[in-house]
Amino acid sequence: MPNNNVFSANSIRFIALIVFTGFIVFSLFYQFNVFSDDIYINLGISFLLTSVFLLLTFIIYRTINIDETLNRSIFFLLGLIPFFTLIAHFLSQYNPLFLFMLPLGIIIIVIKYFFNENLSFGIYFSAISSIFLSLNPSIQWFFLQIFTGLLILFLPFDSKKPTRIISSIIVVIISSILTSVSLKLTYPAFQPSFEELITFVIIQSLLLLPAYIIIPFLERIFSFTSAFSLNELGNLDNYLLKELALKAPGTYQHSIQVSYLAEAAAQKIHVNSQLCRVGGLYHDIGKLSNPDYFNENNQNLNPFENQSFHRSAALIIKHVKDGIELGRKYRLPEVIIDFIRTHHGTTKVEYFYRKFKASDNFFDVKEDDFTYPGPKPFSREQSIVMLADTIEAACRSLKNPTESDLFDLINRLVEYKIKMGQFQESKLSFEELNLCKEAFKDYIKTFYHQRISYPEPVNSGQEFL
Repeated sequence: MPNNNVFSANSIRFIALIVFTGFIVFSLFYQFNVFSDDIYINLGISFLLTSVFLLLTFIIYRTINIDETLNRSIFFLLGLIPFFTLIAHFLSQYNPLFLFMLPLGIIIIVIKYFFNENLSFGIYFSAISSIFLSLNPSIQWFFLQIFTGLLILFLPFDSKKPTRIISSIIVVIISSILTSVSLKLTYPAFQPSFEELITFVIIQSLLLLPAYIIIPFLERIFSFTSAFSLNELGNLDNYLLKELALKAPGTYQHSIQVSYLAEAAAQKIHVNSQLCRVGGLYHDIGKLSNPDYFNENNQNLNPFENQSFHRSAALIIKHVKDGIELGRKYRLPEVIIDFIRTHHGTTKVEYFYRKFKASDNFFDVKEDDFTYPGPKPFSREQSIVMLADTIEAACRSLKNPTESDLFDLINRLVEYKIKMGQFQESKLSFEELNLCKEAFKDYIKTFYHQRISYPEPVNSGQEFL
């Protein structure tokens, strides 16, 4: 059953980290003597602080998975606010006008590169608000930062083409100069001078370029995965995928279909479809170690003919561990390895488990011997790939199915996963599950391949081999 508990342990820890970061910024404000003896001014500042951090909490909570946030993102995202506030403080102590060349737009470029536009501008606005409240620069400075931030947000700074990035820098320089001149003409007393302001604006724009030097280091240090990295991993000419196509062609075709299925479902519920597609491509790479153990690659021989049921199940389960090791060997991002780790959750190798239950030795059964080690999927994307994997394999096992047969099977597979508690760690809701089922049905009814059927009953939805 999906976990819809808003006050989960992860959520509470997440909110605690938000409060902790708020305390840091509050302390900075206190240190910079923002608060006064006027209780109404203090109440106003406190209200603004509270509003900013509640908005930030909501944006982050709705944008990225809580577990991923806790593990990889939270300290980086929220640490940007006090980090840039401290830099601004040091610059202003040397010369307050140097705030005009502080490249705050780096925040938008970096966060947009790894996450999305909404989150990037939310953190950016929080950072400039923190600087504005703590150091009290001119309102013209605040307006100029908002304008520059919006420009950076909508220009193609996340392009893979250097020419487009340089063009965007030029647009920012020209637009910022024109805006600065307009502000200076409107407010003649506004400091700095024309020459200083234009110089500072050009320097600020050029200082955005180091963001592209920082990004690869952040990607490695925080285990972030950018859209560019996913594009490269999703290229079918990637070495691991070519190896899969060569040594395990059945698994390769299965993975291609899983990636398409997962992508369609992800688009339906507005989660990261690119991540789902790439996760689907790599979820079964562990089968490269022993491709003949899996019937999509070997339909003529039975490699388990002389193996015990326990041993057969262990060999099948091992493909998850092999996949994790292979992913790390070839430096796959951890977020992709998570798909390998979770795509079977804590389900059983049903085929051998059922055969063992029917044998004379059933009294010696240990269910753990037939159960994948997990963990269960802990993001929507991982849950979608788990379902796509099961549904693609099971639908291929049907002989000459009708549309009704396919739809009924998809419904039973989803219900079985819910019954087995495979979505307890996921934020996937019942409404989203229903939308995913619609996407799966739309795709499956137009394309699937025949696959050798397994013995009845096939009601668990597992890809038995």
